[in-house]
Amino acid sequence: MSGLEWGTVPAWLSSFLTGGSLLMGFHILLRDRKKEERNEALKVVIWAGRDANDEGSFIRIHVRNTADRPILYVDALYERVDGSIGRWHSDVPMVLKDEEMSLEVPRYMDGSRTIARGISFQDSDGFRWVKDISSHDVYRQSWLRRGDPTARLLVSSIGTFRMYRSRKKRLRRA
Repeated sequence: MSGLEWGTVPAWLSSFLTGGSLLMGFHILLRDRKKEERNEALKVVIWAGRDANDEGSFIRIHVRNTADRPILYVDALYERVDGSIGRWHSDVPMVLKDEEMSLEVPRYMDGSRTIARGISFQDSDGFRWVKDISSHDVYRQSWLRRGDPTARLLVSSIGTFRMYRSRKKRLRRA
């Protein structure tokens, strides 16, 4: 025979299927790793406390770490009247397992009212996370990817979904 021998159709098919199964295995490993990282971030519990009078000078955000490892650099996120998200830095560098801390965000800044939206923190692996107070959902912050690739329709109305989506993007960029 002259030239190259290309093999048979079953040999080609088995090599193609082997490559596909390897790719699927790597995809499953990466998906499980991301799920474990997200589950650690979901174990951080937050809530906003109110004073006896609703017109107090501070909004108190409570943070409790129920994860197995400490969280670092906890910051409060608040929304201004113009829709921009601000960051209020805390003095506590680390929240250990089963510890609780509170952040006091001024209710009024520059003469306008602020609304507490969530917290931003870093986990022990170095990933930065944002946790929303109202939905208790967590978003992983990334400098390379600003948008959210997994658009999930959490509510039925399109207008509310757009509002949720825009707030989620603003929290990621904060």
